[in-house]
Amino acid sequence: MKLFDAVPNELFSVLASPNRSLYADALDVLYESYQENLKIPEETLYSMLRGKLEQQLAEATFEGEDIDEEELRDVSGRARFLIRKLNSKGWLEKQRGDDFNEYITVPGYSSRLLELFHQLRDDSPMRGYSYVFGTYSALKVASEGTSVYDRMAAVYSAYDNTQSLIKLLQMVYHNVKHFFQLQVNMQQVNTVLASHFDDFGQKVVEAYIRPLKIKDSVPKYRVPIQKILTGWLEDDALLTAMSNAALQDRRGSDLNACRSDLLRKIFWVKERYDNIEHEFLDEIDQQVRRYTRATTQKIENLTNRDHNVRGNLNYLLTALSRNRRASELVEQIQPAFQLYEQSFLSEKSVWYRKRPGKRTKAAPVLIQEGEIDPEMARQAQLLLHSEYGRSEIAAYVEQWLGEAEVCYSEDLNLEDDKAYIMSLLAVLTGGDRSSTYTVRELEGVYSENGYAIPRLQIKRREEKT
Repeated sequence: MKLFDAVPNELFSVLASPNRSLYADALDVLYESYQENLKIPEETLYSMLRGKLEQQLAEATFEGEDIDEEELRDVSGRARFLIRKLNSKGWLEKQRGDDFNEYITVPGYSSRLLELFHQLRDDSPMRGYSYVFGTYSALKVASEGTSVYDRMAAVYSAYDNTQSLIKLLQMVYHNVKHFFQLQVNMQQVNTVLASHFDDFGQKVVEAYIRPLKIKDSVPKYRVPIQKILTGWLEDDALLTAMSNAALQDRRGSDLNACRSDLLRKIFWVKERYDNIEHEFLDEIDQQVRRYTRATTQKIENLTNRDHNVRGNLNYLLTALSRNRRASELVEQIQPAFQLYEQSFLSEKSVWYRKRPGKRTKAAPVLIQEGEIDPEMARQAQLLLHSEYGRSEIAAYVEQWLGEAEVCYSEDLNLEDDKAYIMSLLAVLTGGDRSSTYTVRELEGVYSENGYAIPRLQIKRREEKT
């Protein structure tokens, strides 16, 4: 779905008008009334707009707006115009109640946007949510209980919390890069100090990074989370019961789909906790150290630039870089300086990205398509159905199982191409209800005689009575 299939076309036009500051404040008032009241009478919103935005309404010119002369006459009329404007653009809707009074309703897309705008305006200290501890708590409580439904719900909760944790870490990483970019353009010591200690220190370090290191620590809860999930993976009867609970909760179309979904989410959470320190936390730490080191050097340079040659040189080069007409002067002073490119070594410094050369137009290659012999196609189709049909696959699986109820990848004896192909076809047909066996993919890869397949568990399907 496209964006303007979900929201009105002119929804954001009020934020692009000359009175956008007034409209932004009016949307915040709408959000406040939405939070405080289940039913919002139009008179309540009108009173709040008039009381909170009286000064802005009085100073607004409304040039180019479709405001009536009666509305433009006083603050009350202008407040009425705000409601009419927001209604026409789709931010709110009007409905008449049983008491014949007008009530304001907020559409779903509008409420989500109002929540976002309010969070962006809010200067109060923010804190990261305890996603790691929440995952551990849900899994621990479910594992200590006896409810299969609780364990199924805990898996989905762990998946959602881990997704939210990844999004939080991505936001923290980009916030660090954002503050680094802000610092580049700062030229006053006090501005750099305020940005580092007040903005970066409170909005990034204290809000997110410090809790991840101390309170909601990934290294602290990683092993218990993975231990609980591994125990559930090894209990086939429990997985079946959890799949039935998921099916009753309408989380999948059939039992196999629910089981596959549960296994996929469990493996995903385990894998994320295996890699989260290296891929996210270590990278964030590296960027924080780089930002802190650059901030220290920036403060030192700004403090001493009037007292040493380095500071004066920095001031000179900065001024020249901003002056487009200083090219002749730069050419004159260039022989007096020996400037070198600053670089650093990292784990990616041992290789260079290969740059493709200039492509030249070559002579076209003519492709001759020969006619397919119908007899050969018929024989190939007969061969395919005779050697790799469903009955042949079932017979191969019965040969692997023998008298046993369960066999694994180690029992398949992959000695030729046919055995390898049959193992792949068995995986594809194992999910059919008509098959006499089920196939479950385990963690890891099994190799034999140069053939590599996922580790499998092939189990004889129980006959329904």
